Amino acid sequence: MLKGLFGKSSGDAPRGREIDLDRIGTLIEFFPIGRKLRYFPEFHQDIVLDTLVVAYCVNGHFLYSMESIEMDRSGLPSLFRADDGRFRLPAAGLRNFQLLVPDTSYLEKKLDYTRRARIGHNGQFAVGNSISLISNAGMKGVSTIDTEVARQVLLPDGPYAHSNMILLTPDFATLSVTDQRRKPRARTNVPVTVILSTNEALSGTLVDISEAKVRLRLEERGPMPSIRRDDDLRIEFHLGESERRYSLQGSVLRGSAGTCVVALAGQIVSGQIVPFSDLDLLELKAGLLNYGR
Repeated sequence: MLKGLFGKSSGDAPRGREIDLDRIGTLIEFFPIGRKLRYFPEFHQDIVLDTLVVAYCVNGHFLYSMESIEMDRSGLPSLFRADDGRFRLPAAGLRNFQLLVPDTSYLEKKLDYTRRARIGHNGQFAVGNSISLISNAGMKGVSTIDTEVARQVLLPDGPYAHSNMILLTPDFATLSVTDQRRKPRARTNVPVTVILSTNEALSGTLVDISEAKVRLRLEERGPMPSIRRDDDLRIEFHLGESERRYSLQGSVLRGSAGTCVVALAGQIVSGQIVPFSDLDLLELKAGLLNYGR
């Protein structure tokens, strides 16, 4: 029956459509399964209602738990599992990624007449309508994404059997993240070694920098050590052909599974922490942006 609803496992995306795994990873980070969200329908930003993501739909198969997604060493999704493990999809085979949310049409009754009229008699979840999701993730900041209503769904089985649901197709071009750094973020891709205060060493990637703050993706095959706000750590790397080696000291602003944002205190020179000058930060950013070129 599910195949009749969603087609074959290749999903509804047009053939040849490219899936940006980096954007998928960002969406998963800020719009995880089970987190309460807000949304507004049809670009009416004064009509803000509550919802949550109850599942992802990958190539027509539902994932009801974050444990159904495996991440690779760079923090990107590498494998999706569904149907009690009977369905296993490597990320390279991903053709369609959608979000399942509850049908919250009943919330329209709480609106005044003017706002109900603007939604229209077909309701907010008419096929083709826009639903803009807002994730306020505390220290992670705020993320928004526009989605399009793909269809209304009554699931025949699973944890939400016989519940009215809405399948949304995200427009990844509209995915926007505004975090506590409030400054333009320059994307990078530099391998680093992260030394925790416990002297544990982790491999990772420095994925962006804004002012004196950087975001890291951590790579660990076993259980990830606990990383908490205000934890001190050291970041070590060298920048390719220039052979410029860096040892940076910082403290964690926020951390989650496999990622953290670090406020840099300075460089370690002869065992001492030397604060950054404006020129030092510009040199660091320029080196990170030109790594591998």
